[in-house]
Amino acid sequence: MKRLLVVLIGLIAITAHALPHEQAEPDRALRMMSMNNGYFKADVSNYGHSKDIKVNDGTNLVFNSSIWISGKKYRRDAAGRKLYWLTYPPTPDAMQTVHEAHQDWTPDLVAVQDTLTSIGFDGDLDLYELLPAYNPLMASNQDLETLIATFFQHDSVLRSIMGDPAPLPFDPYNSETFCFSIPQSNTFNTPGFITGSAYYYDYCPFGTVGDRDLGQGRNRNTHWPLGLAVHQESYMWTLLDYHRMLVTKYTVHNTNDQDIVEDLAIGHYVDADVGPEPGGVAIAADDVSGYVKGTGYEFAYSRDYDGDDGLTPYLIASKVIVPERDYQKTSCWAWEIGDGPRDFNPQNIYLTNNRTTNEKYYLLTGRNPNDLKYLSLRPDLDDITEYEQPIATDTRFLQSIYGAQPDTPEYNLTDADGNHTHRFNLAPGESFSFYTILFVGESIDDLKSQSQAIESFVNSDFHIPPNSNQPCFPYLHGTGYYPPSTLMLTWYSVNNPDRFVVAYRNTPNRNNGNDDWTIITLPGTARECTLTDLSQDAWYDVKVGAYFYTPDEVYLESKTITLIPATSDTDDNVITPAFAIKAYPNPFKATTTIQYELKQAGDLEIDVYNIRGQKVRRLYEGNAAAGMYQLDWDAKDEHGKTCSDGIYFLRIKSDKLVQHKKISLIK
Repeated sequence: MKRLLVVLIGLIAITAHALPHEQAEPDRALRMMSMNNGYFKADVSNYGHSKDIKVNDGTNLVFNSSIWISGKKYRRDAAGRKLYWLTYPPTPDAMQTVHEAHQDWTPDLVAVQDTLTSIGFDGDLDLYELLPAYNPLMASNQDLETLIATFFQHDSVLRSIMGDPAPLPFDPYNSETFCFSIPQSNTFNTPGFITGSAYYYDYCPFGTVGDRDLGQGRNRNTHWPLGLAVHQESYMWTLLDYHRMLVTKYTVHNTNDQDIVEDLAIGHYVDADVGPEPGGVAIAADDVSGYVKGTGYEFAYSRDYDGDDGLTPYLIASKVIVPERDYQKTSCWAWEIGDGPRDFNPQNIYLTNNRTTNEKYYLLTGRNPNDLKYLSLRPDLDDITEYEQPIATDTRFLQSIYGAQPDTPEYNLTDADGNHTHRFNLAPGESFSFYTILFVGESIDDLKSQSQAIESFVNSDFHIPPNSNQPCFPYLHGTGYYPPSTLMLTWYSVNNPDRFVVAYRNTPNRNNGNDDWTIITLPGTARECTLTDLSQDAWYDVKVGAYFYTPDEVYLESKTITLIPATSDTDDNVITPAFAIKAYPNPFKATTTIQYELKQAGDLEIDVYNIRGQKVRRLYEGNAAAGMYQLDWDAKDEHGKTCSDGIYFLRIKSDKLVQHKKISLIK
C-alpha cells in the first residue's frame, strides 16, 4: 500500500539567516490559532486577545482586540498579611503601612485596597499581562524544566470541529501541569461549529516570582495581579445567518485564598483597521468609530470613513454581554494612537500630572481620566441613541461593563439577607462568565438587526433551530496525498446542498493572470474528492463550493488553500505528518526562527520557496538524528539578496517524506 502523508490545511500563519543546525530550547512562545468559517477569519490566542480579523475577500477589519479586567484587591505583604494605612487618608509624606501583628496596628486603621487591571493586550504600549502557564518568563524557574519539556508544545489554542476533540477539564486550583489544551479522544459539548479553547492567567500558577508581563512596554510597567485564571472559548459557525460573528466566552476564576475581587469591571479593547489588503498604516488613519445604545443594542463599531470608494463596504462591531446580572452599567471610550490609558504602577497613588494612577480602571468604570485624550462614544443624553466620530483617525475604542460604584446610592443597596445587589464582586473560589462578540455588517441598520439577534442567540444558550435546508459554508478539513499524482480532499458540511463543486488550479496560472479553474461537480452528500494527474512539484489553489436552492440559488464556498502535493512511495499506511513545524514570528520583517521536530533519523533538506513554486534558498542539507531543532532564515535568497515581501513556503524533506509551512514576509 502507498503511504498516505497528511497535509493539514488549516494553515496557521507562523513565522522564519541561516544558522548552524542545532538542538532547540523548548519553545515557550505564545500561540495563535486561525479560525476561518468560509466568510471571514480571525487569529485567536492563548494570551487574551484576537488579531488579524478580515473578510475572506481580503478586507481587513480588526488589527487587534483584547479583554481588559479591573477590580479592587487588598494589599498584602510577602507573608500574606493584610496591610493597613498608618495614616488615612495617606499623603505623599505619610505612606507607611502596617500589618495586624505590628505594634502600631489598631482596629480603626483602614485597610489598603488597590485598583488593579490585567489586560490581554495594550496596543499603545505593546503590553501583555494575561499569559498562558507555559510562556517565556518560565525560563527563570529552573524547577520547571521537566514540565516545560513535556507540556510546552501542548499549551496552545485547541481547535475543535463540532466538539472534536475535547480539551481537558479546566481546574485552575488543583492541577499539577496547568496544561488543559491537550486533545482528548472524546468529544465535548460546545455551541460552536469551530471552537478554540485556551487558558491563561494574570499570575504564574506555578508560583514563579517576578513581574509577569511581556511586550515592549514591560520595562515601564509594574503588573500587580488580581489572581484571575481565565478559560477562553472562541466560536464560529458556518451556517448562513450565523456566519458573520466571532463569539468568545470567558470564564473568570478568582483563585485567591482569601480576598474578594471587588468592584469588577470588564472591557473589550478593539483596534480596528478597516480597509483592503495589504492593510497597515495605509488603511488605519481614515477610520471612525461610533456607538449605538438602547435595549438590544449597546454596541460600538468602526468603519472606513469614505468606504475606500466602494472597496470597503463593511463595518465591524463589538458587543459585551454579561449574563445573569440584573444591574450593570456600560461605557465606551475612544482615543487616538499613542494616547492609551496608563497604569504603570497602580500602587503609587500620588502622581503630579494624572487624576489617577490607574487610568484603565477609570475608563472601565465610566470615568474620564483626561478630557483631552478620551472621547465618550456612548451618548450621555437619554434622547440621543447614536454617535459617531466626526473626523477620521487611527481610532481604537474600549467598551466596558461594570457594577455600582462607591459614592452612588446603588452601591449600598442590599437584599433581605444583606447581600449587596448592585456591586460586581467575585469571591475566592468563585467564577463568572461573559462574552465578547465581534460581528460584521454593511450598514448601521444591518448592525442593529444583528445585535438584537445576537442577544437572543446568546440568551438562548446558542440554540439554532434544526433546518436541514439552511445554507452553510463547506469547511475544508484536510488533504491526503497518494504518490505519485493523487490528492484527496475532505470537508465538513452541516447540511447537504444540492451539489458541491471542487475547484483547483495550478498557481502559475493564477500568477500569470489566468483565472481558469478545473471544476469537479459532486452530489450534496459528498464529503471527499480525489484529484488526479497532479504535478508533484507544482503549487495548487483548492476550494470547495456548495449550491443551495431555498428556492433562490445560494452559492457559498470554503476558504481557498494553497498547497503542494507531497511525495512518498513507501508501503505502509501511516497518515501522521513526518514533522512538527513551527516558525516565529509571523508575519516577520527581518528574521524568522524555524523550529521542527524530526520523528526519526535521516537525510534532511530544508528549502524556502516563493508563491510561484520557485526555490529561493536552501537552509540546510545533511543527516540529522531524531529530535527537536531550530534554525533562522534572514529573508535572503541564495545570492544574499533580500527577498521581496509576500508569501513563502518552507519545505522540509526527510528521506521521501515532505512537509510544508506557509510564512509571510512584510517590510
